[in-house]
Amino acid sequence: MMKKIINSNYFYAFISLCGALWLFFMVSTPGVGSTRDSNQSSQSTVNTKATMTVPLQIQANTDAYYITGYPQSVKITIEGPSALVTATKNTQNFSTFLNLRKYLPGKHKVRIQQTGLNSELTYNIKPKYVTVNIQKKVSKTFDVDVEYSKSSLASGYDASKPIVSPQSVRVTGAASDIKKIDKVVVKPILPKGIKTTFDQEVLVQALDKKGKTLNVTLDPQTVHVKIPINLPSKKVSINFTQQGNSPSGMSFSFNSDTSSIMVFGTQKQLDEIGDSIDIPVDISGVTSNTKHSINIADVLKGQIGSSDPDMVLVNITVNNSSGGSSNGNSTSNNGNNGSNTNNGNNSNSSNGNNNSNSSNNEENNENNNED
Repeated sequence: MMKKIINSNYFYAFISLCGALWLFFMVSTPGVGSTRDSNQSSQSTVNTKATMTVPLQIQANTDAYYITGYPQSVKITIEGPSALVTATKNTQNFSTFLNLRKYLPGKHKVRIQQTGLNSELTYNIKPKYVTVNIQKKVSKTFDVDVEYSKSSLASGYDASKPIVSPQSVRVTGAASDIKKIDKVVVKPILPKGIKTTFDQEVLVQALDKKGKTLNVTLDPQTVHVKIPINLPSKKVSINFTQQGNSPSGMSFSFNSDTSSIMVFGTQKQLDEIGDSIDIPVDISGVTSNTKHSINIADVLKGQIGSSDPDMVLVNITVNNSSGGSSNGNSTSNNGNNGSNTNNGNNSNSSNGNNNSNSSNNEENNENNNED
């Protein structure tokens, strides 16, 4: 009986039906093997949001018009499938812009637009609208002034005229703003108590009469500022004076190739010095002609801050004393006395000759008497 059932066609048809039903239930019921695919599919269909800050571009004839009033960047929030939002955030392959090509000079409220976002994404831009001011573009060159606080200088120090490089900048902006420019300046901030030259790059500003910064473009935006800072100075002549004890019977004279120097100090010090200064020369122990190097700052401590040059070479010449000079004169006088002695001898000789002539005359007279 069982063999007949097993070998019958109905039995095989029943087995096939059961197998088909089992396969159907296996496919329609999610199992462990299909969990990952199901989760991925679910994630791709879930919407998410992302907010980004992106640059705002301007579409306009910027060669002829100067446009103000718009922000440099805007915030945009996108929403859509998670995978698409993530990809868009990472690549940012879209842009926001203002289309101003059809607008005339003046103020206009314009909507910010975007291009490049996937159509499956929705977006929201903040702000949605901006008010722009479109004006004729004007460019003009201005000299750069320097403004700084002299109270930052160390006590007694002065600042020379600032050196600016380049000395002028080109300012571009709306015609109305260019007309408002009162001055173009740099305002370097000097360290408190500065004693040395200030040398830095400084930002340039265009200001109106009230000191307000104008919305213009400067080229270049920074300039090099150099402010020489030093002590006041002036040129003075120098006089050498003898200092110290000289050996008995010696006198000294001084001379130098340097006749004047530059002295540096506070204005009060310079006023007290006058037009010349005395530099003492120590002749202690000097017995013959020699040279000394003198440090100006050392011998004038407290009177000046420094000098240029800071060293002076002085020639010291040893002269004969007054006694020595007298001996020389005596020698000279003795020479004159010798001459006088010779003159005396000449006189005696003359007298001798006269006596001889007298004797001859007497003899001649005697001979005449005899005749």
